[in-house]
Amino acid sequence: MGFRRGGAVIVFGLANAVRPRTPPQIESQMRILPLSLLALLSASAPAYCQSLALDPVAEGLTAPLHLEQPVDGSGRKLIVQQDGVVKVLSRNNKVADEPFLDLRPRMRKLERDFEERGLLGFALHPDFSKNGRVYVSYSAPLRQGAPQNWNYTRRISELSTAPGDLSKVLLESERVLIEIDWPSRKHNGGALAFGPDGFLYVGLGDGGVSHGVGEKVQWEAFDVPAAALSWDHLAQDTQSLFGKILRLDVDHGFPGYAVPRDNPFVSGPQAGLGKPEVWASGFRNPFRLAFDRADGSSYVTAVAETLWESAYRVAGPGNFGWPLLEGTHCVDRLNPRQPPKACRKTDASGQPLELPVVEYANMQASHPDTKLGIEGVGTAITGARMYRGQEIEPLRGKLLVSDWSASFKEPSGQLFVAQPNPQPGQLWDLKRLLQIDARIISLAEDADGEIYVLTNETFGPYGTTGKVWRLVEKR
Repeated sequence: MGFRRGGAVIVFGLANAVRPRTPPQIESQMRILPLSLLALLSASAPAYCQSLALDPVAEGLTAPLHLEQPVDGSGRKLIVQQDGVVKVLSRNNKVADEPFLDLRPRMRKLERDFEERGLLGFALHPDFSKNGRVYVSYSAPLRQGAPQNWNYTRRISELSTAPGDLSKVLLESERVLIEIDWPSRKHNGGALAFGPDGFLYVGLGDGGVSHGVGEKVQWEAFDVPAAALSWDHLAQDTQSLFGKILRLDVDHGFPGYAVPRDNPFVSGPQAGLGKPEVWASGFRNPFRLAFDRADGSSYVTAVAETLWESAYRVAGPGNFGWPLLEGTHCVDRLNPRQPPKACRKTDASGQPLELPVVEYANMQASHPDTKLGIEGVGTAITGARMYRGQEIEPLRGKLLVSDWSASFKEPSGQLFVAQPNPQPGQLWDLKRLLQIDARIISLAEDADGEIYVLTNETFGPYGTTGKVWRLVEKR
């Protein structure tokens, strides 16, 4: 996931940046924080936001980016950290000393610097309580035989607990489903979730090679040379897995996986025109993916390369635009601050590109060389979840959207709410609910559909400033 300051792309883990201050609101002991005290509300912010609060759930974490609650009768929740550790949160909100999973021995070493690699995706099998199976997407050391000077090898793996014991995953149980050699350290994606159809959905970024191959970032987002731009189009190449959402049947095809028969390149008019695993294409960096438990569609975050943060509703196969579009906007990679007003909005086959339901300009819109005539809102979209819980009636049926930080230098994560628009193809009205003194890495939900806000105060997967908060309504 990339964030921008000036012309540079800034990612989790900037060791030499301004040291974030520990906000007094969450310093020492944690307590419920009324949003009326935290929020910097827009003039049109919904009145009900004054009745909401963040209830502290866990602290002392390292870059928590996902939370999942097993339906196994234990009442526990699992907190997934980018550093590779999955921690257990007990029914009474105590973090156990013994982790549920520790992938660090299988991962490449992470840096306290520009860092967006790590454990990026985690999902419990729908029948976890019976089979103990879990799935992960993470950055492993570059495997033998990989292209020379590439960055790491991405693994999508299945692991399992010991028979009859769901308390801990056995590292030696790993079964690698997919390995992809990753050319750069950027545009990793990370989304991983089971759909209501029982299939595993996997979000993969476009490889980030427009920024250069290897360990270092050679070109920043606003100065990519023409020679490197061909790599962007991996997201449009259906014979490549980069820049895609994959759809896999992990219950068949052992020792690998099977491909669902209704994947778009398996049967029908497009059969054979793309990789059979591909479900949707045209993504730069699908960081989070969350299914709506009401209608089975998913919401995918698309962190911007240049100016526009977006969230897409993915109800089926399609082409979601990158690099032909960024959100609803045209793209000129050689003149990114002044994109054209008109461009083609169809793919190579003439099919319309899918447009986002939510978008907003990031802080690069405020750069003096950007001529959009608007101010930027945030830095990077990090979550999009439809609220289907029962505890906060005003939020039911609305989309919650998180932004990493309003300001790059100071922790200032934002939470927005979007009202679905009944008109197809129209953007949803987006309003800010709150701004807090922490960076919001992700949103999550428990078994009841209640929303959790996952935060960190440093720039990356190091330290212990990570926290989990529950969004609640004050009584």
